[in-house]
Amino acid sequence: MLVWSVISKLMIGLLSLLVVVRFLGKKSLSALTPFDFVYTLVLGGILEESIYDDQVSIGHLLLGFALWAVLIYLVEWTAHKSDRINKWLKGEPAVLIYDGKLVLEEIQKNKLEMEQIRELLRQGGCYSVRNAQYAVLETGGQLSVMQKKDVETAFSLLIVDEGRLEEAVLENWNMDDEQVKEELAKLGYDSIEDIVYAEWSEEEGFYAIRYDEVVSGTIRVDG
Repeated sequence: MLVWSVISKLMIGLLSLLVVVRFLGKKSLSALTPFDFVYTLVLGGILEESIYDDQVSIGHLLLGFALWAVLIYLVEWTAHKSDRINKWLKGEPAVLIYDGKLVLEEIQKNKLEMEQIRELLRQGGCYSVRNAQYAVLETGGQLSVMQKKDVETAFSLLIVDEGRLEEAVLENWNMDDEQVKEELAKLGYDSIEDIVYAEWSEEEGFYAIRYDEVVSGTIRVDG
């Protein structure tokens, strides 16, 4: 009896998950929003809690899946009707670099550190913030990058992060703090505290951005 109950619940769970995947449409995994993942996670949780619990009958399982399906439909229908609700539920793309300049407000709003932005850029084949013309953080979490034309690929080091010298990096690459400050001063960056970001590459040398050189506000590209 228990065996057939488990088999029946697994079959119902599989069919329910297939229905949800079909409902989400022809999206790749990278195109799914965090809210879309909640659908399948909750369904998986319902199935997991009920599969070996004799007190949860197949009828209870079907009722749980049916109610969740109705809720999904209502949420999707509401989001489709209202752009404001859709953005609140599923988010919207965030422009982190616009025309070669950092959009600091969006970076802070998405709770990103410069190390994380550099990592996302590298995943897109861009190894220097200097080379990024545009960078958009998509709702699924991946970064879309457009690099500047006629630039050489340069592997860069993070030297200054939000007004602080990266001592560990400097020490690892045998770079002197005072020499770094002098080189940045030659470029017009006299105070380290005023620099939101600075990098160095063997091919291109130093590249820095002050707080007063970032883009203010939000730049919307969709919706």
